[in-house]
Amino acid sequence: MSENQNVALLYRVVEDIWNGAELGAADALFAPAYINHGGLIPDLVRGPEAIKISVALYRTAFPHLHITIEHVIAEKDLTAVHWTAHREGSAHLTGLGGTEGRGTVTGMTFFRVAGSRIVESWTNWDTAGMLSDLP
Repeated sequence: MSENQNVALLYRVVEDIWNGAELGAADALFAPAYINHGGLIPDLVRGPEAIKISVALYRTAFPHLHITIEHVIAEKDLTAVHWTAHREGSAHLTGLGGTEGRGTVTGMTFFRVAGSRIVESWTNWDTAGMLSDLP
C-alpha cells in the first residue's frame, strides 16, 4: 500500500472503530496476527480481537470517548499518529475510585502496515496528564 493508503487506513481505525464503536471493522483493518505493543492489553491478545477488547474496555469506562487526530506522518510501511483522547462522564478505574467530568490525554501510536492491514502498533500516552484530571 502507498503511504496515502496507510494514512487512510489509520483514519478508518480512529473514526470507525474508536469513535464509531464499529468493532467489526477491526476484522478488515487488522491482520489476524496483529500485535498491540504497549496498549491496554499488550501482547496478551493478538489479532483484531486485541482491538475489539481494548475499544470495548475503554468505551465501557468512558462511553463518550472521542479521539482527535492531531498529526500524521507516514513513511514506507510505518504511520505515526499524534492524537488526543477526550473523555466525558464517569468511570470507575481500579484503585482510583470513580471519576467525573471531562478530561483529555494525549499520545502517539505507530502503526506498521503489511498488505492492506495493520500488523503491529506501539502506543505511548501521557499517563501523568490523564491522572492529573482525576478528582
